[in-house]
Parts: sequence; structure tokens; C-alpha cells
Amino acid sequence: MINALKQKIFNWDKLGNFVSLLCLVHCLVLPWLAMFMPLSVFLDESVHVWLFAALLPAAVFGAWSGWRHHADLKPSLLLASGLILVGCAAFLPMNTAAEIALTIPGSLLLIAGHSLNRRLQALSHFAAMQHENS
Repeated sequence: MINALKQKIFNWDKLGNFVSLLCLVHCLVLPWLAMFMPLSVFLDESVHVWLFAALLPAAVFGAWSGWRHHADLKPSLLLASGLILVGCAAFLPMNTAAEIALTIPGSLLLIAGHSLNRRLQALSHFAAMQHENS
């Protein structure tokens, strides 16, 4: 039962961290690789919209799930800030440098929010188990 509970707790945050990391890699690595390899499909502007579409539910459900367990606003604030930055970069017209300047910190905020959320949920469940055993 604990393993099933553990998987449920970490699911949205793990997905969010993975997709946020994809955004970061897309922003940092792919432009450099494109100079040497034909990667035009990954450099298409629609990739930003698709990545944001994957980030949004992971951040929303991760924040909601975390709030239910630990009632701490910090992860939600980090996730919301990251979504705003990545969303602006994905949907507002701007040059590549501005896009990168928003996406990198946005992705890092999302990764930090999901990581903190996972940590707080684990601590919350550990505390609940300690309380049940006493």
C-alpha cells in the first residue's frame, strides 16, 4: 500500500520535472546542436506551445496534490511563477534572446517547485506515519 501511495504522490511532480527539464534542454542544447545537425523539427516555434501544454497540467495537478498533503504555498508560488515565464515565452511575440531569457528561469522555477513539492509531500507522509505509530 505504501508503494502505491508513493507512486500517486510523486506522479505529477516527476512528470513536471521531466517536462521542465525538456524545456531547459530545448532552450540550451538544441540551438547549439542545430548548427551541426538538421533538427529543424525541434526548433519549430510550435514546440513551445506543446511543451507548455504538457507543463500546465503537471504544474496544476502537482500543486493541488501537494497543497492537499502539506498545505505549504511555496511550491505553488514557484510553479505559478515558472508557468507565467514559460507561458509568456511560448505565447507572446518576442525575439529568440527574450524567449530564452524567460524560458530558462521559468523552467528552473518549475523544477524547483516540483522538487520542493515532492520533498514536502514526503515529509508530510513521513510525519503522518510517525503520528499513526505513536
